[in-house]
Amino acid sequence: MGHFPLGIYFNEVNNLLVVQDPLPGTIVTINLETKAISKEEKPFLSEHAPLLLVLGNNYWGVYSDSIEYSINNTPYKYISDTNPGISFILKKDSGYIVYFLGGAIDSNGRIYSEEEAMAYLKQYDPEKYEQSKKKAAELSLYNDFIRNNVLIWGNTYYKEHNTLQQYDLQGYRYFSENYGSLGNVLGCYLNDDNIFYLKNLNSYSEIRKSGQDYSFSWYVGFGGNIYYYVAGKEYTEMFRIRRTWGEPDFYAMAINGYTDDSYGQYVNKVLPTLSKAELRLLRNTIFAIYGVHFKSADLSTHFAKQVWYTDEGKTSGEIKLSAHRQKLVEMIQKLEK
Repeated sequence: MGHFPLGIYFNEVNNLLVVQDPLPGTIVTINLETKAISKEEKPFLSEHAPLLLVLGNNYWGVYSDSIEYSINNTPYKYISDTNPGISFILKKDSGYIVYFLGGAIDSNGRIYSEEEAMAYLKQYDPEKYEQSKKKAAELSLYNDFIRNNVLIWGNTYYKEHNTLQQYDLQGYRYFSENYGSLGNVLGCYLNDDNIFYLKNLNSYSEIRKSGQDYSFSWYVGFGGNIYYYVAGKEYTEMFRIRRTWGEPDFYAMAINGYTDDSYGQYVNKVLPTLSKAELRLLRNTIFAIYGVHFKSADLSTHFAKQVWYTDEGKTSGEIKLSAHRQKLVEMIQKLEK
């Protein structure tokens, strides 16, 4: 993959690591289960922002103050003054729309002004838009909100920051900063309360402890799992922190399934607290990540709004679940009886 990869994206459903190679135009995909490696030449990569997100044939790289993107493998373009990166992503028609401070851009490459972007929020989910107005009033930002001067969605107020921030679908904000003697710290803000999940990354990385040159990048999945790498001269270390913080996220639980370790202990605590309706939704989320079609109106409506979901017309019987997800399905079914 060359000396220092520039950035990563993690396909959580299929366990694929997508890496941006420093060689111009090269994307490397590694299947972490089979260890198979494939390479693709892409026309848009040059001195590019770190690869952060892959949705279909669209690739997104993000700096703290700009977004660079390729729509359907076209040469990349960039939008400046997007501090601090992508705020959130919603469905739009047969594609999606990416929000950032100052506007939005959809999967066809159309750029939206602040007014147009906020108008779509009201159309997309009127109930959540009303919730956003209430949050704005609590923050004494109501007038700014209705004038499209600030971005608030649900209970999350998206602000400018000096460093790149990443968000999961619940609106939790993740960051990486250097805290002197602590070294680099990956953390997450829940309702503006600072919670650190991993301190002093040097203690985890043999490459960093060795003092050699390295590159470092990180990625937050839709459900909040954190993935990061440390690339040295001879090999690259890959780490994952599975989501166990904040309110339970069903997408994250569907991705992670059940494993007989500390994450399994987390699942054992969460499942008994869920209602029958929530257990049903969690169980179906596991199948939704594979593109299953839902006949039930409530499930169909719910998943149609999830940016990670694509209705591929499949039935649950056609899906062969991985062992850790099958185990979670079985545990849920026992509680549903």
